[in-house]
Parts: sequence; structure tokens; C-alpha cells
Amino acid sequence: MEWYEARRGKVVRVRRGHWKDEFAGMSGTIQLCWGNSEHATVDVLLEDGRTELFWLPDLSLADEDIAV
Repeated sequence: MEWYEARRGKVVRVRRGHWKDEFAGMSGTIQLCWGNSEHATVDVLLEDGRTELFWLPDLSLADEDIAV
């Protein structure tokens, strides 16, 4: 995921191979964006109701819409 794609409300998926295996493959929506283009992070409301902070390279845009 690129910094210019990170917007509040975007649906994303945590990439496989993330250092926290429990999040791999989970979908969620971006809640807040932090930092600048080179070091941006986002708060993601995951499908299980938790909010977690991720670096953009750990995420990809999801193909489907989900309601979280």
C-alpha cells in the first residue's frame, strides 16, 4: 500500500508474513493516518473489533467491502 492510498475509511487487509501472525489475512478499515509519506502508519479497526497500528507496507487494499 502506498501513502497516497491511505485514507480514513479505506478497507485494507493485513499481509501474510506480518510479524504478528494473529493479524495475517485480517481485514479492517483505516481510522487514522499518522506520519509522512516515508514513515506513515495507520490505525486500523480490524474485523474482530480491535484497533491496531500498522506500517503501510504491512497492508494491502482489500478487494471487497466489509462492515466494521
